[in-house]
Amino acid sequence: MNKTAQKYFDMSFEYHVAALTLHVNIFDAPYLYNPTAFLLRHSIELLLKGLIIRETQKARRIAANRITIGGRKLNQTHSVGLLWNHFKTLYHIPEGSVVSLNKAIEKLSKKDIGADRYRYPYKKQGQPIPIEPVVFDTSKKAPDLEDGIPYIIETPTDSKVITKGPVLLTEMKTLIEEMEILFSLSEET
Repeated sequence: MNKTAQKYFDMSFEYHVAALTLHVNIFDAPYLYNPTAFLLRHSIELLLKGLIIRETQKARRIAANRITIGGRKLNQTHSVGLLWNHFKTLYHIPEGSVVSLNKAIEKLSKKDIGADRYRYPYKKQGQPIPIEPVVFDTSKKAPDLEDGIPYIIETPTDSKVITKGPVLLTEMKTLIEEMEILFSLSEET
């Protein structure tokens, strides 16, 4: 077992559990969207770094802090897109899994290239980062169908109409599902 990679896997799992814990509460507290998205994103970054360390060290003896991606040290690379693309050069992922993972990780990478989107309201250069809002209508009024088909969330005790952010919530659910594939890869030796 690769102890360094395992530490990344363990920490990734901790962030993933924290994200899931918040995710189940988004229905009652939509302001949890950004913290949940950050935890998911960071979990993916850690998991990919662990996978890269494991696969690189299988092929050759190299310290984890000497692994580079595109001329940058692994620990200085935060783009999940770069990490994902590098991992795919090291490991053959089954065709069915790679398509869905590609799509989910590419969307996330485009949205959050520098790993700042869900952590800060401004970029390092001072430009504002749009905060992703998720809003639910709890008025119990029937939605106006002229505005389009409503997105409705139901629990055993309540139902709400998503008035802002249904795509964001769908993408988050997809990321959660795709992470299961990545975690299964981390369980291989």
